Amino acid sequence: MAIDLAARLRRFYASAPQRIREITTVSIAHPLLSQTWHLWPEPYQGTVTLATGAVVTMRPCAMVVEPAGSPGHLDQVYRIGLDTTDPEDTFRAEIDRIPLDDTTPISLTYGLYLSDDLSDPQATEVIYVESASWERGKALLTAARPRLNLLRTGRLYTPRDIPMLRAFV
Repeated sequence: MAIDLAARLRRFYASAPQRIREITTVSIAHPLLSQTWHLWPEPYQGTVTLATGAVVTMRPCAMVVEPAGSPGHLDQVYRIGLDTTDPEDTFRAEIDRIPLDDTTPISLTYGLYLSDDLSDPQATEVIYVESASWERGKALLTAARPRLNLLRTGRLYTPRDIPMLRAFV
């Protein structure tokens, strides 16, 4: 009998097994990049199955992923710190392929797997890079969901136009 994903994740958080751990993956994609960068914090290369069913090879990369804040906050911002220490500086060269005036956002797919089953993602979130900062050997990416809450309707709700608002003012 198979256990559904929600039950597996619930059992993992409730029992805290010693041999199973969470593995975070990050996939960075843009039309001007020569490839999609699939990264994970493990010290070896490995294969995982994405939510689309594609099997990809993950590259080792020291990273820190700070997931979005509280669910009640509308700004769901992720902060991803990547170790870009590389003698050839290939990651920086890839990012430099994107011109500064390009308006197409860099998509970043955040995935969460359990170490005993890399064929089923426990969570997947497609977010978009809003800013990137570089220092020697590391990059900090700030990514968020599409900001749908920034648009306004242009209409002001006043008690003069809507008399029932007087009770709340």
